[in-house]
Amino acid sequence: MGIQNRIDQILQGRVELFEQIVQEHQRSISTFCYFMLGDRQEAEDATQEVFFKAYRNLGNYRHDSEALFKSWLYKIASNYCSSLLRRKKMWQLLMPLIRNEESEKSAEQIFSEEFNPHLPWLEILNPGEKEMLALRVIEDKPFDEISEILGISPAAGRKRFERLKNKLNKNRTQWEAWKYEQRTES
Repeated sequence: MGIQNRIDQILQGRVELFEQIVQEHQRSISTFCYFMLGDRQEAEDATQEVFFKAYRNLGNYRHDSEALFKSWLYKIASNYCSSLLRRKKMWQLLMPLIRNEESEKSAEQIFSEEFNPHLPWLEILNPGEKEMLALRVIEDKPFDEISEILGISPAAGRKRFERLKNKLNKNRTQWEAWKYEQRTES
């Protein structure tokens, strides 16, 4: 059964078919969101939101290609995660202005600071670079598919990836020094 046929049936009330779609794509979308956001809980929440948005917009999807459908899901995930990162950055800029320095940290803040599986080399990447890295390296997507997801030409995708590799290679020594420092402090 093609994806468009399944979507038509979902729109007619066979919601269990959407559950199958979620099960088929949840792992890859969740991995993508985790890579973009760097936080497991945020990635889980983002994954749920991506599928919720996809469900709400199924009526607008008009292709009968499983690959295009997966690209559509990635585009939703990319837009959502990028938006979330922008809001987070804005919040981090505003927080020092309104934070009460005397207030105590919540248990969640303490846990987050102590047990955050931190990927320091991701801090140097902007959301677009994280997206490119996730699609090319984590998801092993070809440049044709990446270009479709990002709305750019395959040549531009290759060029962006080359720039990203150069940026990461340039900062590799800094990251390795940080990693070594972390090991020696433990």
